[in-house]
Amino acid sequence: NGTAIVNTSSIVKARGFQGKTPVKIYIKGSRITKIESLPNQETPAVFARAEELYKKFIGKTVDEASTMKVDGVSGATYSSKAILQNVKGGLKYYKENKK
Repeated sequence: NGTAIVNTSSIVKARGFQGKTPVKIYIKGSRITKIESLPNQETPAVFARAEELYKKFIGKTVDEASTMKVDGVSGATYSSKAILQNVKGGLKYYKENKK
């Protein structure tokens, strides 16, 4: 349906407190429509708080989201940083490889 999906599992090496925190980024018409977490070893309750960061990117263009300055979530610092690195890395990959 014209949606590109970027899976950061093998393209971003960002780590949270317990390990890698890959995401899937859904992009349609150069806008981010959805971001979802892939399996990881983070503490579920802490990681769920960090996942709130996804909302800041939804609806933004890839270019807008790539340059956004987003603060991490207090109490979920490692997970927040890893999520932000995954999103930014996934968007960079998308921009370099889109057809």
